[in-house]
Amino acid sequence: MSKVNDQGLDNTLTMPGYYDSPWPTECGGPRRQKAPKSPGFGITEKSVLREHTRVNGEWNVMMVLRAPGEVFLMGNNHISSKEKYGFLERIDPITLETIARSPNLPAGGHTWCGGVSVHENGFIYLNNGNYCYKLDADCNLLAERKLPQDSAYNSFLIMADGNLIMKNIEHKFDCVSKFVILEPDNLEQVGEEVTIPENSMGRIAMDTTEEGQFIYIPGRDTFFRYHYAQGKLTLDESWQPVYRKGPYEEQTFSWDSCIADGGCYFLDNGDNEANNVIFGTRPFGQDLPHRGAAFQGVGSSPQKLFRIDLKDPSKIEKIAPFGTERGSIFSPPAYDPIRKIGVAFDTGNGHLGGVRYDEDGGFETIWTRDLRISMQMVLFMDTGEIVVNDFKDGKDNLLVIDIETGEEKARVATKSPTANGMFLSTGWNKDVYYCSISSIARVYAD
Repeated sequence: MSKVNDQGLDNTLTMPGYYDSPWPTECGGPRRQKAPKSPGFGITEKSVLREHTRVNGEWNVMMVLRAPGEVFLMGNNHISSKEKYGFLERIDPITLETIARSPNLPAGGHTWCGGVSVHENGFIYLNNGNYCYKLDADCNLLAERKLPQDSAYNSFLIMADGNLIMKNIEHKFDCVSKFVILEPDNLEQVGEEVTIPENSMGRIAMDTTEEGQFIYIPGRDTFFRYHYAQGKLTLDESWQPVYRKGPYEEQTFSWDSCIADGGCYFLDNGDNEANNVIFGTRPFGQDLPHRGAAFQGVGSSPQKLFRIDLKDPSKIEKIAPFGTERGSIFSPPAYDPIRKIGVAFDTGNGHLGGVRYDEDGGFETIWTRDLRISMQMVLFMDTGEIVVNDFKDGKDNLLVIDIETGEEKARVATKSPTANGMFLSTGWNKDVYYCSISSIARVYAD
């Protein structure tokens, strides 16, 4: 087993269960800090941001890194396709062309973005719909498991003992989400499913501490925490903070969280019209939301950034950095524990902001910008740069922004005509990979 990362940073020591690369999993690590081990751009006045786009016509979700020079792309069939499948490709790190590709991987009829991670054992594990797959570095399929719920599962975590933990996504209030644990050799189920008290939309995060491994789950109204040990999950009944306290017409649920610097950081108002369409059928995603629906929030309140203290769940702090009604998001914030700055946004209204946190004084907004960010960002802690997208003039742009000032240091337009809530990933050498519907791209600086 790898050494426990007692600094609380995913980009320092080797993460237990994960392959030792700059970006072995979504968000860079299980705490979802979005901070890679690879260096930042270090943009100067002479720097020029460049891009290379490959159009493949599929729903590209995320990329992960394995051995030096190895880049893996995970995705689904295009969202409007009648066939529902996932895929894994090993691609050239520069040209983005396919080197190897898996067979089409069934999704149980569901269309939703799953996830992929490189395990400490060197194999690649992929979730799509209600299936989990094990593949090798040449994208050969080694094992598969149909998951117990007729629901899409939104990715998974790898624990220190190598087991995989995942949960199904449920939008309706009268449904509940459940954990399932799989062992890594043959993907056999470990024990019984564990029922979460509420339906849950967001992806789960995991913190490794001296007290053990803890999983954080966003419910409809409540954040939950489970302790994991020896193949079992135990609900921490002492840590169940209720964050959604307004009527649903005003405030809606959270998606994913970021665990950093003693806090659980997240945004509310995650519901939108697209969810009603996608999750209105079972299997999910049989109908395509109308253009623009993903950005239209259901809750009437402004977008808020929350922090819940990991030791004291009664300490719930929040701020509304923008003040614009009908805030809406479908991805999590970032938090830089070195500079004590969180990055919040409002996709529905097109805002991005930096928020400083002080343990005694709470939150303070230090800058805001008008940007249409929708993707899971990358945070380079070494240079203090964040990389975000901004859909503008019919193209999805990638920007490098100074986290302390909000200054736009560089921008380049990809050739992607769409923007969605997928993942940015770091590359091997001061570059970032982009995934969206129909296109992938590599962005680098000269």
